[in-house]
Amino acid sequence: MQVNIALLTVTDTRTFDNDKSGAILVSKIKEANHHLVDRKICKDDKKDIVIILKEWINQKNIDVIITTGGTGLTGRDITPEALEEIAD
Repeated sequence: MQVNIALLTVTDTRTFDNDKSGAILVSKIKEANHHLVDRKICKDDKKDIVIILKEWINQKNIDVIITTGGTGLTGRDITPEALEEIAD
């Protein structure tokens, strides 16, 4: 069964050229014969993360959203808090 996936990398330092975790995930998505519907890179900004995730949640053609990054120990790494806001 093919799944439609959106991939978000949250980082202050990476671009599409050097986003290793995102590149690995794209490769794995393709290897598993799934479809990458959208891929974005976003700074560690809670408001921006929430906007992107809400946009994707409302798209009927996206079955799964994968996030990578933004989960470190610094105060800027706020992906879990953004996800929690959406879950409420």
